[in-house]
Amino acid sequence: MKILAIDCCLRLTGAALMLDDFIDIEQEELGRRQSSELSKMTERLLRKNNLSWTELDYVALTNGPGYFTGIRVGASYASGLAYACGVKIIPVSSLELLAYNSGEKVLVLVYAGHGFVYAECKNFLEAGEYSHAEILSWLKANPDAKIISDDIERISLNELDIIQVKPSLKSLCELACEKINLAVKPAELKVLYYRAPQGVN
Repeated sequence: MKILAIDCCLRLTGAALMLDDFIDIEQEELGRRQSSELSKMTERLLRKNNLSWTELDYVALTNGPGYFTGIRVGASYASGLAYACGVKIIPVSSLELLAYNSGEKVLVLVYAGHGFVYAECKNFLEAGEYSHAEILSWLKANPDAKIISDDIERISLNELDIIQVKPSLKSLCELACEKINLAVKPAELKVLYYRAPQGVN
């Protein structure tokens, strides 16, 4: 199985090349250089591993939520690449990626700006965009939840005990393998913006 995995949703930009049981990874904070550097990053991975584009079986992609520009850059690049290579895209939520292997009842928080966060707690809180007040209210009713985030400072909820986590490209590859049956054609790819707050029950 040969999968090229791409993650542009959060502060770190990363790409990974999975060749059966071997995974080669590049990851760094690119900021505004995402669009110019992402293709170079993926090209280096393939060249280093003596693989051609036509040998890829799938492209895996974090499809949001996260930073608007990063989501667009990743989705555009992955779609164009998958179309050119004649392969499908395996979409993976950035919230699911951060929570992967973190245990049960894990509340994932990602910066959304203007006093909001993207959040999800599998089986307990639907993925969406929530205000700080809504998150604090939910946590009062769920004090046993473990809280994680990739960017504690930016989400500005310093009163909470939040564990800093780094997006794992290895986990993205593993999740992609689990979700192969959800692979879509490039034209069918949907991104997760979650722009409307959904509220907490």
